[in-house]
Amino acid sequence: MLHEYMLRIHRACVLTLIALSLAFYSWAEPRIIEQKPTSLVYPPFWHTPFGIHRGTPELLKMFLGDRSILKEPQDLACTLLLSELENSRNTAEFQVTILGANAGQGHLIYNPDLTHLEVLGDRGESKRLFSYPLGTALHTDGSAYVTDPRHPAVFRLVLENKKLVPAGMLTPPPGGWKQPWGVALDSQGSLYVSDAKRDQLFVYSPKGDLLQTIGPQLSEQIRLSQPGSLTVVDPLEPWSFYHDGYIFVIDQSGKRLLRLDLAGRVQKVLEARKLTEQYPEFTFAWMELDYYENVWITDPVRSQIHKFNRQLAYLTSYGRVGNGDYRFEQPTGLAIHRHFGQVFVAEKNGAHYFWIGSDILRAQVQQDATHPHLLRIEFFLTEPAWLTVEIKSSPRLRQPFLSKKQWADSGQRVVFWNSEQTKGIQTEGFWITAEATYSSARYMAKRVFIPRPKLISSYSLSSREP
Repeated sequence: MLHEYMLRIHRACVLTLIALSLAFYSWAEPRIIEQKPTSLVYPPFWHTPFGIHRGTPELLKMFLGDRSILKEPQDLACTLLLSELENSRNTAEFQVTILGANAGQGHLIYNPDLTHLEVLGDRGESKRLFSYPLGTALHTDGSAYVTDPRHPAVFRLVLENKKLVPAGMLTPPPGGWKQPWGVALDSQGSLYVSDAKRDQLFVYSPKGDLLQTIGPQLSEQIRLSQPGSLTVVDPLEPWSFYHDGYIFVIDQSGKRLLRLDLAGRVQKVLEARKLTEQYPEFTFAWMELDYYENVWITDPVRSQIHKFNRQLAYLTSYGRVGNGDYRFEQPTGLAIHRHFGQVFVAEKNGAHYFWIGSDILRAQVQQDATHPHLLRIEFFLTEPAWLTVEIKSSPRLRQPFLSKKQWADSGQRVVFWNSEQTKGIQTEGFWITAEATYSSARYMAKRVFIPRPKLISSYSLSSREP
């Protein structure tokens, strides 16, 4: 077929360019980004399949031919398979397997390897296997789970010879499934499923035995209502900074976010109405956690991704309506590979591939109230980062750094500088550089310059998301 022939030619050219690029850039300094938003960044060419970081309808047709039509794409899941690690000593981080629910077409789309896409449920024996596939979960051993609220059922699949094949269904809880919606796996292979009509969560062992039922009534006089997307982190999760034990679940038809402990007790509640001054209309759709247990949530109404820390404190919102880079058209599914900080986002007619970065917002310099020569350099980080704060001066200082590649948490940060230490030297201002702690750190960094005010007074410079 024509698209397969074009793919072979493109593949040969790309592999050559990747080899040359890696040889040149292995020692290079990170690329500095000053104007663009960096809470999410697009990977460099040589860390993408064929240089692709955005899946358009045209590219999907090139890979899948007439099987490529997207209709109501929903949840995404991704993992780095154990088989990939065992078969390759130098497995690149972009060689993850991704599984997506194309609900409106009643099938799944996945990548069996770096250069191919496959579809399950549109032809052959698997045709009409699904009615409306919605939630997805993918394990490192190659097993997968898919919820189908119209069936209703939770399907189990396995990867055999790089092909997803049906492997039965999860045993329903007593009373049966009513509307299974979200599904998630913890590090030990336990399965968590939400049922939107039963207002409950169900926890299954890796062998498929029902271990726990959570809801409808929760602690603190809170009732679970129409639970949808959920995600989980447990103390044994290897790619977790804090090694907490939490269940995060969106309920009330996308208007509330709950954090539960692993026993199902309510710990934190985020009501949508508390954000209405900033976001008068929004809906939480699908969510995922990163290595620092930050919660990333897609919002198809505002065409944005919202980000909260593990305490459910708001960090930032990324993107705006539109086609092209840094823009979304009704984003839905979201998957994050916690180890490398890879982010995959499904939208109405395509998908995006990002790396997690760190942005510097609301940077300002002002005099400290306690000392006439003490300046407060304040700014907000959207992600933990390696932080460098440098004095720009003439002549150049021998020790210009107030902070050099020191780890800093997300949120409001403050660095102090005593101007008496550089008497006789003209200080022009301060450079703040943030490098995220994931794969992007070696390749790109956000930098903001704040001029030193001529008079000791407040100066503000805001860097806004698109």
